[in-house]
Parts: sequence; structure tokens; C-alpha cells
Amino acid sequence: MRPARVKCPAKLNLYLDISFRMPNGYHIMEMVMQTVNLFDTVYLTLRDDSEIHLTMDNSDIPTDETNIAWRCARALLDAAGSREGVNIRIHKQIPAQAGLGGGSADGAGVLVGLNALLNSPLSEKALCDLGAKIGADIPFCLVGGTAVVRGYGEIIEPIDPLPPCHILIAKPAVGISTAACFARYDESGIPLALPGTPPVKAAIQEGDIAAVGKSLYNVLERVCDCEEIDHIKSEMLACGAAGSLMSGSGSAVFGLFARTADAEAAARRLKLQRYFVRRCSPIQYGASFVG
Repeated sequence: MRPARVKCPAKLNLYLDISFRMPNGYHIMEMVMQTVNLFDTVYLTLRDDSEIHLTMDNSDIPTDETNIAWRCARALLDAAGSREGVNIRIHKQIPAQAGLGGGSADGAGVLVGLNALLNSPLSEKALCDLGAKIGADIPFCLVGGTAVVRGYGEIIEPIDPLPPCHILIAKPAVGISTAACFARYDESGIPLALPGTPPVKAAIQEGDIAAVGKSLYNVLERVCDCEEIDHIKSEMLACGAAGSLMSGSGSAVFGLFARTADAEAAARRLKLQRYFVRRCSPIQYGASFVG
């Protein structure tokens, strides 16, 4: 049987703040998120038994039941009442521990692809509800585009697309654990934000990439323990980026560029310093079944 194939885009946080911390430790977020054309690819084939078998190319990430993609497969099979299992192979291009949502993108891809193989028993909303129980970024990775995202990640408000621009992503060799980053935030004493409209939303609606660049914000960047993040930002800004920011809990940094030449110059500069570097564009979709 030919495997189903799903393209799973990375996400960026153009804005990230925290408005509340629940007694259970979960954080209520206020974010603006964007998908970009940096993809993992998920391949799925059904099995006659009920087993889930997961492998990953280009990665040493665990492939057991602790993996988000494995958990998404189990949740969907159970929700659909299926007695079948699934073979999952993930070709990784999104780096791990980068704040780019690679694990959540893979989980979203499994939900989309497995749902298609089972003749779509679940709606997109049902997939989002299922994914939200496993990972906060999974609902957005399913929907994609440009959106204000609130709560645990389950409240998604699509907004106008990001103005046309060139996006450069760079990551140092060191990764940052999401759990460790949030723990540092909790210990930092930074005041919780008041819920409100993120300033970058208005800048996007104005269609002004310079204004968007000035409105980028990530509270977690204030507590990251990685000097290379500031260095990468400085390099991007020196090359003409409208703005630069750490994405999510890091350690990847992105820059927004109005001019192709400026993005290319920054890419050359950072590649010479042996960083992971990718040039991207904003896209208006999430995990997508491609056959």
C-alpha cells in the first residue's frame, strides 16, 4: 500500500506573552503565530494489527510512546474506534529544541494523515480538540496561517496574512528545553501580562513589515540562557532585518526582511559561523495531506 504523505510546516511566534499561570502549572498564553515553508514530512500506512510503529529520518528523537506523533496516532485510532494500527515514518527538516514547533507539526501531520486513511471520521475541530490534549501548539499546527492564539493554544483567531517578506531562520547548535525555559520564566518574577490585543496584530493589519518588525515580542526571550541568541539577532539586524526574535522557547531566531538581498547577506554571514540557516516565506496553511 502506498503511504499517505503529509507536509507539516514549522511555526514562528511573532508575539508571545503569558497572562496567567494555572495551579496545575499550565500557562495561559497570548500569541501571534505564523506558519512558514520549512517542513517535516510524515508518511503513514495502516497495519492489520493494532500496533503503532514510528521511525524518524535525520533525528535521534525517541520514537516510543513519549513521542507526540506516537501519542497523536494512539489518540486518533482510539477516537475513531479503529482496530487497525499504523506505520509512521517522519522525515525531519525542522530542528528539535528550536521553538519552531517541530514535534507539534509532526503530531498534527499524523492526525491529518491518519484521519484521511480512515476516511475522515473526525472534523478539523475534533482533530484540534484531540490535539490540544497532547500538545498546546498542535491546534495551530493543524490550522496554520497567521493567527492570534490564546489560552492553552486551543483558541485560534485567524487574522490578515503577514505582509510579503523574506524570513530567515538561524539556530545555534545548542537547543533549549521547553520545560526548562518555562521553569526559568516561573522563577524570574516577571509580571504576568494583562490580556489584550497584541500590538503586532495591528501592524500586520496595516500591511507594514517595518511596523511588524518593531512589534515583535517574546517574553521567554528575557529568560533564555543562550548568548548566541542575542548574537544571531544582532547579525540579522545589522544586515537590514525589519525585526528579529527568538521563536517560542528557542533556540531558533528568525528575522523578517523586506529585501531579498538583505536576507541573502544575513544567510551567508550566519552560514559562515556554522549556524543552521534556512530562508523561508510565510504560508497560509497548516499540516496538509498531499497524497
